[in-house]
Amino acid sequence: MKKTIIALTALALILSCATLKTSKPDFDNLYDNLDHAENLYFWEQFHAGNIENVDSIIGKLERQYKKDSTNLIANAHLGFAHIWALSEWQRIPNVTAKITDHAYLSYKHFGKAYQLNPNDKRILGFLADLTMAYGSISKSKKLQRQGYFKGLKSIRAWPEFNKFTIGVTFASSSPTTNFFKKALNWQWTTLEDCYTAPIDRKNPNIQAFLSQENAQHNLGKDRACYNSWIAPHNIEGYFLHMGDMITKTGDAKTAVKIYELAKSSPNYATWAFKDVLETRIKNAELNTKVFLAKNQKGINNVIINNSGNLCMSCHKMTAEDKALFKNYNWIDYFKSSDIYALKGLK
Repeated sequence: MKKTIIALTALALILSCATLKTSKPDFDNLYDNLDHAENLYFWEQFHAGNIENVDSIIGKLERQYKKDSTNLIANAHLGFAHIWALSEWQRIPNVTAKITDHAYLSYKHFGKAYQLNPNDKRILGFLADLTMAYGSISKSKKLQRQGYFKGLKSIRAWPEFNKFTIGVTFASSSPTTNFFKKALNWQWTTLEDCYTAPIDRKNPNIQAFLSQENAQHNLGKDRACYNSWIAPHNIEGYFLHMGDMITKTGDAKTAVKIYELAKSSPNYATWAFKDVLETRIKNAELNTKVFLAKNQKGINNVIINNSGNLCMSCHKMTAEDKALFKNYNWIDYFKSSDIYALKGLK
């Protein structure tokens, strides 16, 4: 009798696993559900940069998730909300040591989202980052290795997006480490993936590519290279981050050239971080030492990665940006561009 029970249990597990492997979630109406209140609130608060409301955002998304744990958007948004808190903890009022809990929770929800839809290589890139982060916090070398190799896989799938996504993880490292050097090289080769190859690293004249209006670039892999409703200052934030990394290497002259590229964006005039960039250009030589000092604080004295504004340098909408996008049908953009890559990355 005992053997029979064991055999039946084993059979049930096999059938269960087979079902998990063969069944596919129904995403037929996924883009029709984007305007749910929880999702609207997420984007409204995220674009406004209201990190102080991140617990409220997560609470609303958790209620959505509890209704249906297979909700792809709820899982993805929870992953993004938790990684936002982890990335910009410096701006969270009364932050506590529990801030590291966001690493596991983001890892959990990105993992679920990628399990539901392995076509979305953005999610794979973020899952790689959080696997490394959670592995570091939990002191698991295995998880850190798994995360790194997931990151390499994500780069092969979508280099225009994921070289930055994975590289940003190593931006806070010493510029003498191999991981930092590899990450900086990824920033350079992203310019070749996106705009033109080869890039002259001493004189990267790509202003003509950056200044084009972005409407025609929002489809497929190219959308990672230009500004959009999701990231209205993607170009500017990219060069702010890249310039900071180069400054850390001591090459102030090249860093200034990279910072200057941000000004070629067609949306530069409405960017919330213009003054930060101008200060970077003015203080580039000084910052080759300041950015290496571990006791520095304040956005003008640390790399953007450590300032509490890493996400916002690309995603924040100013009042002028909100006016520009006032009548923009972002839901139609998500659907027509297949942002979640339901049909595969194109």
